[in-house]
Amino acid sequence: MAAVDPSQFFPLRKSFPELTDIQLANVCLFCTGCSYNDISDLRGVSLDSVKESLKIAQSNLGLHSSQTLRIVVLSRLFMHTALSVAITPNPTSNYDSK
Repeated sequence: MAAVDPSQFFPLRKSFPELTDIQLANVCLFCTGCSYNDISDLRGVSLDSVKESLKIAQSNLGLHSSQTLRIVVLSRLFMHTALSVAITPNPTSNYDSK
């Protein structure tokens, strides 16, 4: 049984419409520092499957290197997180809405 299920990355789908669920899972693992072998082991799939998935994901995002893939994905993940955080007003604020 795989330790990582692609459905675990479902909350990120809106930030990566170009990628399939499997590509998104592989890309996220890759961008957190996992090697191809690590991803293969964690997902319970072949090494060739991981390589092909990352190659297609890179192409779908219009990128030309794995380094650029990391930068773009981490940037989108940062933005996704920043936009997902609910901003709550400070109840002790001296702001008067009159």
